[in-house]
Amino acid sequence: MANSAKWDQRSDQELIRHCTHGNATDATRAFEVLYKRHKAYVIRVALRFVRDHDTALDVLQETFSYLLRKFPPSGDGLTLTAQMTTFLYPVAKNTAITLMRKANRFPAAEGGCEPDDLPQDTAPESGDIAGALAVLSDAHREVILLRFVDGMSLQEAADALAIPVGTVKSRLHLAIRQLRESPHCQKLLFP
Repeated sequence: MANSAKWDQRSDQELIRHCTHGNATDATRAFEVLYKRHKAYVIRVALRFVRDHDTALDVLQETFSYLLRKFPPSGDGLTLTAQMTTFLYPVAKNTAITLMRKANRFPAAEGGCEPDDLPQDTAPESGDIAGALAVLSDAHREVILLRFVDGMSLQEAADALAIPVGTVKSRLHLAIRQLRESPHCQKLLFP
């Protein structure tokens, strides 16, 4: 048990180093800690793009399978230059969108939607923060969530989205202005 606590206290960078350069036992322990530490985050990101928990669990599995393939013996290893969440976000997002598109190509007995449609929440209730965010475009909502829900810095959000920091700043500024001007936000802030 004490050995497990020792692994839990290591930074993501240390764990990645063990996965890349450690022996098989240490690499396995390190990967397990990374999984336990970040699985809730990956599911939360997945649920932004897919509607059901089962698909989000598939995203979780695919995301960590992708990460596992980065390490020896199948991969060359990984050097973590940012937070782990910055690395995991685009993997989880793209996996979720891919799984959703595949599911929409072969819809269930009832009619499906277009492959490029991202799920949108239904009409928001008064006082619903998700409803307030629904007024934003996908790009603006994404930077708001990364910055204020996931707690990423501007640079980390830019890295996760593979866009310049200036674009993140611009989208964030426009999103905040749009939220302030939104009647739904006015009801939320000033009932």
